[in-house]
Amino acid sequence: MRFEHRDEAGDYLDTRWMAHLTGHRLLLIPNHLATVRRTLAGLPLAAILLTGGNDLSGAPGGTDLAPERDETEGWLLDHAQRHQVPVIGVCRGAQALAVRAGARVADGRLRHAGTRHRVHTVAQTPWEWPDTFTVSSHHRYILPAAGLPDELRVLALADGDSTVEAFVHRRLPWWGLMWHPEREDPPGPAARALHHLLHHQATRPV
Repeated sequence: MRFEHRDEAGDYLDTRWMAHLTGHRLLLIPNHLATVRRTLAGLPLAAILLTGGNDLSGAPGGTDLAPERDETEGWLLDHAQRHQVPVIGVCRGAQALAVRAGARVADGRLRHAGTRHRVHTVAQTPWEWPDTFTVSSHHRYILPAAGLPDELRVLALADGDSTVEAFVHRRLPWWGLMWHPEREDPPGPAARALHHLLHHQATRPV
């Protein structure tokens, strides 16, 4: 995030994430690659969580770009792939995982930004999701199901346009959620999905 009137730039994280991550030891990573490399050298990680915000570089018509974040998260995903670290991507984070696997994003702001909508599950997971539930959606870019790479397995689709709302990588312990679990109040199935992922994947350092 940039503050032009103060000639400053900074990293922003919604404080609501803290309530959803209670019980886990957290290390907040700045978008400064040299610092990240030094910080994580030799440090065991149970999981990496990529949160929402910003447009991915290369997204069609993207304006809210953060190249330093793209660089940092690209390195984190290289690190996760080498060391088989579980990754959970939320909104922009899910898009980053999907694009890395070869997916494409499309502009869907009129349907998925600043709204709530229903999703329906299409595959079994290690936990029990309802057949349908409502999510807090705030993503300009959508993941069309058509052309999704084979190495990504769809877990949930949006009602109405059948775009991908949740997926898992077939070879890596990587999961993507296009909705915002931290914005669910009171918590429901959409928020519990994150807790299930953390419990299922982030139980021990690797």
